[in-house]
Amino acid sequence: MPDALLCLLAFLTAAVVAAPGAAPRLHPLLMLAGCVSGLLVLQILPGLPPVSAADRFLYLLPVLLLVDFAETMLPPRIHRLLQCTLLLTPVPVILYRSVWLTQPAEATIQGLTPTGWLLLACLTPLPLTGAVLLRRLITISSRPSITAALPLNLVCCLLCSGVVIMLGGYLKGGLLALPLAGSMLPLALRNGFGKSQPDRPLPLTYCWGSLCCLLLIGLFFGRLTPLQCSCFAAIPLIAAAPLRPEHAESRSRRQIVIRTALTALLCSLLLYQAWSVFAVRMLPLLAVSQHLSEQP
Repeated sequence: MPDALLCLLAFLTAAVVAAPGAAPRLHPLLMLAGCVSGLLVLQILPGLPPVSAADRFLYLLPVLLLVDFAETMLPPRIHRLLQCTLLLTPVPVILYRSVWLTQPAEATIQGLTPTGWLLLACLTPLPLTGAVLLRRLITISSRPSITAALPLNLVCCLLCSGVVIMLGGYLKGGLLALPLAGSMLPLALRNGFGKSQPDRPLPLTYCWGSLCCLLLIGLFFGRLTPLQCSCFAAIPLIAAAPLRPEHAESRSRRQIVIRTALTALLCSLLLYQAWSVFAVRMLPLLAVSQHLSEQP
């Protein structure tokens, strides 16, 4: 496992860089700066040309944020079309030229196997589907607690899924979650516990798109099981479900705490299950290593 202090430093660095108060429409740029700062602390830089799924995701990340940055500048229809188009790209980008899509002995159309085409057809719409469901929940319920708690839920899911991916053996893929979550934390705290209601729309493309990309990396390259991946993707939807009607600001903040606690509990259960599997797999190896080190 990586150095815990270095991981904490990367998370705090991303949060501090993204924290300064600025014009609401500049928040996505601050989040991008925070994420890049955290990646520099971890010494994780994308290769050129990108040679792994993590590298391709890091090149996709600024595009996700630029779409959110342009939300207040573009007409709603154009922005919605751009957002939908971009949320259809994570699966092809993450799986590009991977063994999941290309097997030279079986390749047919444009180097892709029939299984690869089926995989792309089934998985490509999922990030867009999740974003549409989240936006519908926010729009239909029109409850401040959902809008305010959702960034905290996504931060919690990012951190826990990153740890699970690291426990699965893909350190670089799991470490990506730390600067991502750190860059979202100031916005999440400001929206959830600030004195006023959020003054700009949630950067949904960046937050939800980052979680989807991380889960895809873990699913195909980091021993993240389909059940764990589905649970981490569904937890924000569960935590955004309407609770009792809210009338006062105090009750709204109470519901924010309830939603965040529910998310943390569900993520902790998944984290405990992954740690149990890791311990069963690694403890025998550690015992053999300790036995060998004690021999003269």
